[in-house]
Amino acid sequence: MKTVHSITVVFVLLLMFGLNGYSQPLTEVPYNKMLETADRMMKLRDYYNAEDWYNQAYRESKDPNIAAQLGYLSYILRHYENATKRYKRLLDKDDDNIFIDERYYYGMSLRALGRYNEAFAELQRFIEFSSEEDTKAFAKLAIESMQKASEIPENIETAIQFLENDINSAFVEYSPRLFSNGDLYFSAIPSRKVVDATGGNDDQYSKIFVSKRNENGAYDKPEELEKEINRPGYHTGNVSFTPDGKYMYFTRSQLDGNDLDRSELYFSKFDGEEWSPAYQVSSLSGDFILTHPVVGELFGNEVLFFTSDMEGGEGGLDLYYSTFQGEDDFTAPVNLGAVINTPYDEVTPYYMDGSLYFSSDGHLGLGGYDIFKANWDGRVWSEPENLGHTYNTTFDDMNISFSPAGNFGYLVSNRPDEKKKNMKSKTCCDDIYQFNIRDIIIDLNTIVSDGNGPLNGATVSLIDKSGIRSKESKEEPETNEFGFILDQDRSYKVHITKDGYYPDSLEFNTLGILDDFTITKEVTLRPIPVEDTSDSEPEFETLTINEPIRLNKIYYDFDKWDILPEAEIDLNIIKDLMDQYPDMVIELSSHTDIRGPARYNQNLSQQRAQSAKDWLVERGIVDNRIQAVGYGEERIANQCKQGTRCSEEDHRFNRRTEFKIIEGPTEIQVTKEILKGATRQEG
Repeated sequence: MKTVHSITVVFVLLLMFGLNGYSQPLTEVPYNKMLETADRMMKLRDYYNAEDWYNQAYRESKDPNIAAQLGYLSYILRHYENATKRYKRLLDKDDDNIFIDERYYYGMSLRALGRYNEAFAELQRFIEFSSEEDTKAFAKLAIESMQKASEIPENIETAIQFLENDINSAFVEYSPRLFSNGDLYFSAIPSRKVVDATGGNDDQYSKIFVSKRNENGAYDKPEELEKEINRPGYHTGNVSFTPDGKYMYFTRSQLDGNDLDRSELYFSKFDGEEWSPAYQVSSLSGDFILTHPVVGELFGNEVLFFTSDMEGGEGGLDLYYSTFQGEDDFTAPVNLGAVINTPYDEVTPYYMDGSLYFSSDGHLGLGGYDIFKANWDGRVWSEPENLGHTYNTTFDDMNISFSPAGNFGYLVSNRPDEKKKNMKSKTCCDDIYQFNIRDIIIDLNTIVSDGNGPLNGATVSLIDKSGIRSKESKEEPETNEFGFILDQDRSYKVHITKDGYYPDSLEFNTLGILDDFTITKEVTLRPIPVEDTSDSEPEFETLTINEPIRLNKIYYDFDKWDILPEAEIDLNIIKDLMDQYPDMVIELSSHTDIRGPARYNQNLSQQRAQSAKDWLVERGIVDNRIQAVGYGEERIANQCKQGTRCSEEDHRFNRRTEFKIIEGPTEIQVTKEILKGATRQEG
C-alpha cells in the first residue's frame, strides 16, 4: 500500500498533466482500450486524464476495483469531497473488508474535511484489519491528532485573506517572500491551461515571479525573472533572501513523471538594480533532495536551513542546517534532531528572531500539513508549538513568512476559498494567503431566536461588503449564538437562514471603533407556514432528458455572479438528485437580462453558470457531470426585450439558472414538493 506524504503535496501538484490517449470521443472507445489507456495514464502519473478514462470505464462496468482507483485518484488530487463520495458508495457494501486499504484513504479524506467522528471510525477499522504497519502508525497519529484538536489555540487576533491582484491562478503558487523594498517574490507555473506531461513548453515549468508594490500599497501584475534565474527546462522556486537583501537563494528541480527527482540549491547577487546570473551552491550538492532554503542564525553564526531526504535523518523529509563560510561555501549539513524532525515530513522552514517556523505532518495537528513554531535558547530547540487555527486548517498549510515588523505575512494553503480559481476542485491546488495580526479585537455576537425563544441550528454568514475578505459562514446545531471576529473601519452584512424559516439579514459597520469591543446583534426568524398534507399521498412528477427546468430561487444581483444564500435551496435540490442518480450528467445554464453589451452579458452568464457548478463541485459532485453554459441575453423569458421599459423585478426574472438532464437516465420521478416553485421551460 502506498501512503501519500510530502513529495506529492509540496511539489508534485505543481503539474496538472494533460495528455490525449485517443483523438476520438471517449464514448467511441472500446471498454478494454479505456481501461488500458487509464492504466497507462496512471503509470505516467497523468492523474487527471487517468481519472477521466477510469470514469468512462466505470460507467460501463461498475467494477468496484475501478471505483477504488477513482477514490484514490480523488484523494491524491486532494479532491476530498469527491473522494468521500466515491469511497462511501464502495465501502458501504464492503462488509467483508475486501477494500480495507481504502478505509485509510476514506478516513484521511474525511479528516481533511473536518468530519472527525466519521474519520475516526474509518481509521480505527483500517487499523484493526490492515497488515500495513507503517500506514497504521500514521493512521494512529491522525487519530491522536483529532482527539487533541480541541486543545489547539484559536488565534482570534489573526485575519487571513486570499491574495488576489493576478497573483493566484488555477495552478499552484508557493514560496511567497517579501524583498527588502516591499516587492513580493513567489513561484508559479505561467501556463493558463492544463500542463502537457510530454514537456517541451517553457511555460509548463515553475518560475520565480516578482510583483512590485506600487504607490497605493497594492501589488502590480507579476513579472517573470530573467532566464539567468528561471532556466528553461527546470522548475525554479523556493525563493528566500538574506536579511540585507544582497543574496537570493532558490532551487532548480526536475521531475521524473510526477515525482521530485532532483532539487539543487542556487544563489544570485543583487547589485541594487538587478539580479546576477545564478550560481550553484556546490558545497551542498549531493545525491539527495535539497529544497526550501532560508537564512537564519545559530550559535552566533549565519546558517542556511533547508529540507532534505539525505540519509541519516529521522525519516521522510527532515530539516537541516549548514553554517555559512563564504558565498557558496557551507559546512556539512546537520540534522535538527528528533525534537523538530519526525519519522514523517518536515518542510518549508522560516527563521525569525530566534524562532523556527516550519510545516509538518508528523506532529499533532488539525490535518494535512500544519505550521509549527520552535524557539532556540542558544543550546536546544523547544518542543514545536502548533500555531493554531487561522494559520492552520484541516487541509495543507505551509510556507509561512513574516514582514520585518511581524504584523503581517504570507502562507500557502490548499484550503477552499470562494475567490479561488478552480482547476478541478477548490482544494486541489496551493495558493498564497496574506494574514494580518490585529491590534484590537472586535467581536460580533449574533443571537438567533424565533419569537418563542432561542433557535438552534441556523446558518449565519458574515459578508465583508468591502470585498477584501471572503464570506465566512457558520452552522451551529447545538446553540443559537454565533461569534465572528471583525476588522476596523469595515461595513458588514450578516445573512441568517434556517430550514422552515424565512431568511433575514442585517447590516452594520465598525467605523470609529478604536479599542477592543463586542457588537451584539439579535435576529428573530419568522417560520414559514406549513401546509397540512398528512392525509394525502405525495404527488410525483416526471422529468425527462433534455427538458429544461427553471430554478426559481437561483437569481443574481445586477452585474454580479455570486451565489446568493437563498439560491442554495435549489442547488441542494440538484445535488440531492445527482447523488440519487450517480450516472446523471446535467447542463446548468445561466441567463442575463437585456441590459448591457451582448458580449459582456455572455461572459457574465458564463461566470454565473460556473459559480453554480463550482458550488456543486465543492460539495462532492464530480466536475465532468456538470456542463456550465452561459446564454447571456439570448433567451429572455418575459416581455423585457431590447427597447422595452421594465421594472427591476421583471429584469431580475431573466437573471436565472436552469438545469436539464443531458446524459444518464432518460426520465426520473420526483415529488412535486421537491420541485415546488420550479418551472418547466418550453423548447
